[in-house]
Order: sequence, then C-alpha cells, then structure tokens
Amino acid sequence: MTTGPAARTAGYHHEVVLHGADEEFLAVVAPFVREGVAAGEPTIVALGDHEAALLRRALPRGTGVSWLSAAAQYRTPASAIRTYREQFAEAVGSGVPQVRLLGKVPHPGHGASWGGWLRYEAAVNQAFATFPVWSLCSYDTRTTPRPVLDDVVRTHPHLVGPDGTRRPNPGFVDPEEVLVEGMTAPLPAEPGPPALVLDDPSPATARHALLGLGARLDRGELEDLVLALSEVVDNAWVHGAPPVRVALWTGERTVVTVTDTGAGPSDPYAGLLPAKGSATAGLGLWMAHQLGREVSLHRGPGGFTVRMTAGPS
Repeated sequence: MTTGPAARTAGYHHEVVLHGADEEFLAVVAPFVREGVAAGEPTIVALGDHEAALLRRALPRGTGVSWLSAAAQYRTPASAIRTYREQFAEAVGSGVPQVRLLGKVPHPGHGASWGGWLRYEAAVNQAFATFPVWSLCSYDTRTTPRPVLDDVVRTHPHLVGPDGTRRPNPGFVDPEEVLVEGMTAPLPAEPGPPALVLDDPSPATARHALLGLGARLDRGELEDLVLALSEVVDNAWVHGAPPVRVALWTGERTVVTVTDTGAGPSDPYAGLLPAKGSATAGLGLWMAHQLGREVSLHRGPGGFTVRMTAGPS
C-alpha cells in the first residue's frame, strides 16, 4: 500500500518545500527519505552537491537510497522527464506500490535559465500522472530568485512548510495554462544581429551552415545542436508553413532560431512528451528537446519559432 499523503492521491503527488536554512531543509527531507526507505519504497534523490552532502550526513550509513547526479539527471527538462518515466515504469513493473522522489531542478540562482525548467515543473503534473510517485521538490529561498519562487508555487499542487506541515496549494495553476503562457511569451532579445540567416534551408544546409560558423562549443555540444537544428528544420517543413527562416548567433553562447509562418503545435506539452498520434508527428521537437540544453517555443504574430542555445549560461 502507498504511504503518507500520497496514499490519498491517485497517481502522482507533487509537493514543494521552500526553506531558508539548512536545518529547515533537513527537518523536511530527511524524514521523507528515511520513512520511504523504511516502508520499502524505492527512494530516488537528485540534489545539488551541498544538499546531497547534508542529507548523506543526516541519514544512517547504508540507507538504501538511489542517489542520482543532479547535473546528469537534469541535463535538459525533456531528458529528465524521459529518464524519470523509465525509472518509474521499471519500479512499477517490479510490483512496488509507491516510489518517492526528492529533487532539486536548476534555476537562475545557480546559473541556469529558468524557462525550460518552469515548463518541466508544470508538465510533470501530467507526465507522471499515471505513476504512484510521491515527489518532493526543494527550493532554497536564500538562493532562488523571487520570480522563480512565484512560478514554483504556481506549478506545485501541494505545499510543505519548513516545519513539515502539509497542505493543498491554493495558488496552483492548471499546467496547460502555464505551458501556453510560456509559448506566447516574446522571444528574448539577442546581442546584436545574427551572424548568419538562411531562408528556406533544407536540414542538410542548416547543419552545414552551423558547422561552418566555428561556434565556441565542445564537440559533444556542437554535435547535439547540429542534430537538434536538423530535426527542427525538418519539423518546420513537415508540420509548419513556409517560408522557413534560420538565424544563428555566435559568441560566448550559440543561439539558433527556426521560424515558420504556421501556428505551431496545438499540444502544450510539445517537445516535453512523446507526441501522440502518428509515429512522426512532433518527433522533431521531442528529439530537439532531448538534445538541446535550452529549447524554448514561441508563438507570435509572425509565426512559430523554436529557439535553441548552447554554451555557457
């Protein structure tokens, strides 16, 4: 049987604790982990180095926790959703009644862009809905910017106080509303004109143009961005409307945008979850989200734009 407040939830139970001291963090997360292990529930932890070290010291030696590298697990929002779903499916397939997850996603307080992770926090309410998972997200109010904290409250159905009290969140917003809002946000301003603009390129032409720009990326990042660009250009031709325009900026960061004059996907979860329907519909966006460290979708008067970035935050 399931345990804790998640026992009253059919499927996914998504909580957040906002804490302002290490002692508050441990007062909530240590019992969450200890009790999960004692109940025989697979307990997954993906925290930053500081929080992971605090928790390890607070737990008895040999506590049966699945420790994940937060840097690896939270490489991209879409890859985090995919790998968690795979782990949950494996656990459920083995017959366990419930899985516990303790995580801390990237945010600007630690140098990461927030838009993609805001989409993640909204989307997991649907992405994990069919799994018996009790998850607890941790945000430190000392390092998390106020606008991010406001978004965190909007995307979590349940709140945990620093003293461990739990309650439904009256500020929770329907995930699809959050996702649609993000897609209608304006594109960020780029630092100057693009280094290159391509009108109606084929995927191969776009790939070769990016490779020829001499972007300041390591080999793995460049290969991922090249493949993601190819997938998005192909997606624009297959599912968008011409003309298709690719713009590329280089510098400390490499930025690529692909714009077509279509309305973009109707599915607010596009790119974060495998597309429904045909085997190919939306596959390009999903692949791009798996590969690109930062991918954002923008719908505006000029059409639909996919923006991808790589390099230092």
